[in-house]
Amino acid sequence: MRICSVLYTLLVAGALYAASPTKTLPVVYVNTQHRQGVTDTETQVPATVYIDSVLPEYRSLASQAAPLAATIKGRGNYTWKDFDKKPYKLKFELKQKVLGMPNNRHWCLMAGADDYLGFLRNPAGHIISKAMGLRWTPRMVPVEFVLNGQYMGLYFLTEHVRIAKNRVRIHEQADRETHADSISGGWLVEIDNYWSQDNIEFWEGNGQHVMVSLREPEVLSAPQRQYIEQQINALNEALYGSSENLLKQLLDLDEAAKYYLVQEIMEDCESYHGSCFLYKDRDSLGIADPWKFGPVWDFGNSYNRYRETWIYDHPIWPQYWIGQLASWPAFQEKVLENWYVFYHDRKDSVRNEIRALANTITPAAKQDAEVWNGTRGYNDNSDMSNKRREFLNRYDWRIEWLYRQWGEGKRPKTYGTSVVQSPAPCTKTLRGGRVVILRNGYTYDLTGRRIE
Repeated sequence: MRICSVLYTLLVAGALYAASPTKTLPVVYVNTQHRQGVTDTETQVPATVYIDSVLPEYRSLASQAAPLAATIKGRGNYTWKDFDKKPYKLKFELKQKVLGMPNNRHWCLMAGADDYLGFLRNPAGHIISKAMGLRWTPRMVPVEFVLNGQYMGLYFLTEHVRIAKNRVRIHEQADRETHADSISGGWLVEIDNYWSQDNIEFWEGNGQHVMVSLREPEVLSAPQRQYIEQQINALNEALYGSSENLLKQLLDLDEAAKYYLVQEIMEDCESYHGSCFLYKDRDSLGIADPWKFGPVWDFGNSYNRYRETWIYDHPIWPQYWIGQLASWPAFQEKVLENWYVFYHDRKDSVRNEIRALANTITPAAKQDAEVWNGTRGYNDNSDMSNKRREFLNRYDWRIEWLYRQWGEGKRPKTYGTSVVQSPAPCTKTLRGGRVVILRNGYTYDLTGRRIE
């Protein structure tokens, strides 16, 4: 490990001696304590951070004279191990609003070293997700990154996926919680392709072995572990069962359809194999909260096959659950409705946003290639004009193929109209001024917890 670290330092030092930020993007400066190297994905290295916004639409964060306390470590699996240009995880000591993004301590610096399509695959997937109307899409801003005085090239400063007010906005249950009402949510899990002793493992109805990793809460009580195992197995059984009502109770089909459409438009043949998140809020007022697919995250294998077929049709990697989910008529209807809205209202604006992003990052992409070209696993994106053209051609090709399958889709009943909200449950004031909620013959406190 020490030899690899030394070689990596020499490689970077040799490549970076003449490189400096183009200052066409915000510049993130990170300095580690005693200029300590960042050599793994576990060690939190003490550091300071400041950001020079450069552009008028962003505010700078702190300054060189007064930087903010933070830690930095490596992140990722394959992207950390197999590339010299590496991704990182930043954690501020205190919550910060960063480049127009809401308060949080946790941020990622995504490297995109494996992207041969002009650093556009991950941001394009997030742009489509936002246009599709998923409940939350991680925000990202292209930046230039300087670590301990060395220019590291073009990165994307990205919101880390976690339960929080401005991220996956669900109830944040405590580690080792035991109360029956509280352990119903919130949960954040991931269909994963890396083994951990804490994973939930099961056999899909078609015989495939599936692993689900638990993201939040992190440390489980026995009742929490039992609950989440029962939930995952119940969802698996419902997908391969015959009751549409049961499936709808366990899974939000509309959100699942939006998530699927993003993956299908991006032709992401690894989408339901890893970095596939699901979350569930706490049950409230006697109503079970269904599981929801999302948020989107990794599009590193998008447009790799370039085949006119469904992403779950003979994929390079197993695609868990989606092949079976796609066979349900209720899910198909939601797909057609959301496709109708995207095709009519959003596909062109998405294309324009991707084009604009490509133009914005062009100078930094060229400088990035000056730094990293020829290093392990790196893809040269210095010719952004051709990369932009190739990416947009693939986007157009995918939209055209999907149109041949689905036509214009199915116009939703609520298309062009406001959604009518269901009436609020009845409230009652008890003696002493305590307010409770009455619904379905039960009484709940104001947090939604049932009162026995």
